[in-house]
Amino acid sequence: MKKIKLVIIGVFLLLFLSGCFQIERVINVNKDGSGTIEETMLMSQDFINQMKQMATSFGGGEIEENKDESAYHNVDDLKKDALKMGEGVKYVSSKPMEKDGKLGYHVIYSFNDITKIKIDENPADNMMSSSGMGEDKEDMYFKFKKGKTAELTIIFPEEEVEDEYDEMEYEDEPEDNAAVSDQDLQMMKAMYAGMKISVKVKVDGKIVDTNATHKDKNVVTLSEIDFDVIMENEKAFQALAGSKESTDEEMKKSMQKFPGFKADINEEVIIKFK
Repeated sequence: MKKIKLVIIGVFLLLFLSGCFQIERVINVNKDGSGTIEETMLMSQDFINQMKQMATSFGGGEIEENKDESAYHNVDDLKKDALKMGEGVKYVSSKPMEKDGKLGYHVIYSFNDITKIKIDENPADNMMSSSGMGEDKEDMYFKFKKGKTAELTIIFPEEEVEDEYDEMEYEDEPEDNAAVSDQDLQMMKAMYAGMKISVKVKVDGKIVDTNATHKDKNVVTLSEIDFDVIMENEKAFQALAGSKESTDEEMKKSMQKFPGFKADINEEVIIKFK
């Protein structure tokens, strides 16, 4: 199991970019197994420019700055994304957004059967793919039982064996390579202010039983990283900075106790609701 680590790795692949982004994904599930997927994406102009620069270096087009929020709301691309989420997923609606100087969109997809859904665990995957950093992703799957008390099971990606490249990458680095200096910490606070990623499941009803690590009424948080909160605690950020090399178990122990970080620690999350 390395579901938490996957989210962290996705973030660290983007951390060298200045500016910030926010991604919020909510999977709404009804008692019959149908539902919707809502996603809000917001990016700073600096972040957009650097993503475009990376895309250009991998064969993309030229960079063209545009401060109109509608420029980053591409309905055709969002409809294509629906096809990647599984059988029966349909694009419902979307709208451009502008908030606190960030540009982006809010999109809603619908599905009739959550057991046919396959959705990437890390919402930053699409951003990494568009920048040319890679297209590999890890998918979550779902099981569902109808009844007076509905039962939803969320199945996380299985752990993969680390490849030799990853081992070689850090082989000759000093043991304290994850340490972040005070100067770097202050710089990162300014660069990544407002950065947040979250994935949640919201059921239509009352949760009567669950093994979820983080539950609030009828909402289960699968993962949430709020850099504004984490950056306020140097120990938390140092632990996060070193987590890309740690095992999943080590990273859970080091980060779970810090405000601003949430991740489910189960291999499967079971939610019973009615």
